[in-house]
Amino acid sequence: MAVSTNPDPVSVAPSPVVPSPVAPTRPPSAKDLRPRSLFTRGRERPRGVAWFGIRSFWGHAQHLIASAIATEDIDSRDWMTADEPGVLAERVGRLLGAQHSGRTLTERLGSDLWIDYIADTGDDVAVSRSVARLLFAPYEVPDPERPGAYLVAPRGDILLFGGDTAYPVATADEIQSRVVAPFNQVLAERDDGKRRVVLGIPGNHDWYDGLDGFGRLFRRHLFEEGAHPTLHGANRTKVGRYAEFALQFFRGGHVGKPRTLNLLGYTPVQSASYFLLPVAPRVPLLAVDRQLKRVDARQAFFFASFLNENVGSSPWVVLPDPVYAFGVPSPTGVDSVESLGLSLGARPHLVMSGDIHHYRREEEGPTLHVTAGGGGAFLHPAPLVESGRRPALAEWPNAAQSRALLFQVPLKVMLVRSGLLPHAVFAVLLFPLVWPTRGAFHIGTFVAAWLMASAALALIGGARRRPAAVILAMALAAIICGSCVALRYGFHVALPRLEPAVRFFIVPEVQLAAAAFVGAFLFGLYLVLLTLFGYENTQAFTALDHPGYKHFVRLRIRKDGSAVDGFCFGLVDPVKPSEGPFLVDVFTWKSH
Repeated sequence: MAVSTNPDPVSVAPSPVVPSPVAPTRPPSAKDLRPRSLFTRGRERPRGVAWFGIRSFWGHAQHLIASAIATEDIDSRDWMTADEPGVLAERVGRLLGAQHSGRTLTERLGSDLWIDYIADTGDDVAVSRSVARLLFAPYEVPDPERPGAYLVAPRGDILLFGGDTAYPVATADEIQSRVVAPFNQVLAERDDGKRRVVLGIPGNHDWYDGLDGFGRLFRRHLFEEGAHPTLHGANRTKVGRYAEFALQFFRGGHVGKPRTLNLLGYTPVQSASYFLLPVAPRVPLLAVDRQLKRVDARQAFFFASFLNENVGSSPWVVLPDPVYAFGVPSPTGVDSVESLGLSLGARPHLVMSGDIHHYRREEEGPTLHVTAGGGGAFLHPAPLVESGRRPALAEWPNAAQSRALLFQVPLKVMLVRSGLLPHAVFAVLLFPLVWPTRGAFHIGTFVAAWLMASAALALIGGARRRPAAVILAMALAAIICGSCVALRYGFHVALPRLEPAVRFFIVPEVQLAAAAFVGAFLFGLYLVLLTLFGYENTQAFTALDHPGYKHFVRLRIRKDGSAVDGFCFGLVDPVKPSEGPFLVDVFTWKSH
């Protein structure tokens, strides 16, 4: 008989706090902000993921396992049946209180439709709570139709998650602790009693867990009975979860999980990880799931069937990752567009994505690309080398703001604040160069260590796409190995009178530890150089796991479908108590 355990004993009904209305504020423009170097970090758990730490290591391991499963022979999307577009529009309209008929949401509502788009959310819980306060508030913004005038941008009728709901792996517990609980704590204070809809597409971190956590938050009432929005995070540690799994494995039971993950005031409506929602005349919303590899044939047929019947439409396409990452074509994004048969240069498209954790807007003929992955995860920079890249119409942070943070990386990596994995790797790699042997030092040992270090650094630097990164990797590997040899002989020269036993058994350990820390510092410097030279743009800031420059996009879909207006709101230093919102960008996309 299966034994189930209660995974969420602290889940409770919403707090009896009496909500207070939030007055619209008029955020100042973020265009003239100067670069900052000092930021506030959260101190409560769960804190931001250290990307060279053990927790992240297990995330990478699950990535490898999930990638091995995600083949065309075993496609986890085969069980899904997406809702027919008209059925989904009717369901969403009914939940939003629509009083009219029509094929699209704006026709059913008889008004403009407001949608909040947010991606790459759950990391540091303190940042998540600050992002929730930014998200669940009304603002006064410039009116795109009346220069000099302002309009109120209310909280969206729909909350749309653009992928990577939680890090490092979007399990039910991680989503609950890093997204649902902090969001609900804010929603309990700001609940206006209005019913809203939540939608989402999965990113790669959602697929590492096989969409289990994703489905509990976004899939249409998979389990309805007894579900209450929780204000608390999961009460199990990762070690505790593994121990419980092992116990239930031997008992023949299973580890229980939250039946659903609920955001206060929001209702999930989708039946699959992808969907098509007609939001306005001529503007269908195509929400795409490429799993970990490609858009599958069933999904491509689903979207193509609608577009072939609605030839005059201009799609709003939401992808898990951008077509242009850091201003250059992204293989996965380009492949998704090609799999869907979209002609971005032939007619207007609005393409939105996350995955890259900054804000960037750029044009491709009649198509507008918006990357907005600033929902709470660690920061990615603006590219510091613009040569050969598509120019940005807007970006946040900009190159100067990004450069002000970059040189913090080497010291942070060396001081173990990004995790112990670099130190452990260098300790193993440099061990033959440090430990004393009876024979003389052999140049072959140095060469072997140098070659292994060069290969590892070149792989990290994207040598397959940037051959010049190989030269940089070989140079840094030589410096790392050379510094290790210098430490070895320096110790022996500086400490010649130590007892032989001490020199043999204690000094090598000290040397190895010193070499590991020096190697970690130089590794951090290597990541900085990759970013400065434009060879690679993610690794350095991933190690930095910076909490700043968070944002989301609020969109107004005009009633007649003629245009979509976008307003990007952001926080520079989210955890700082006195920090207020900024208006990062305003844009209008014309559908014809």
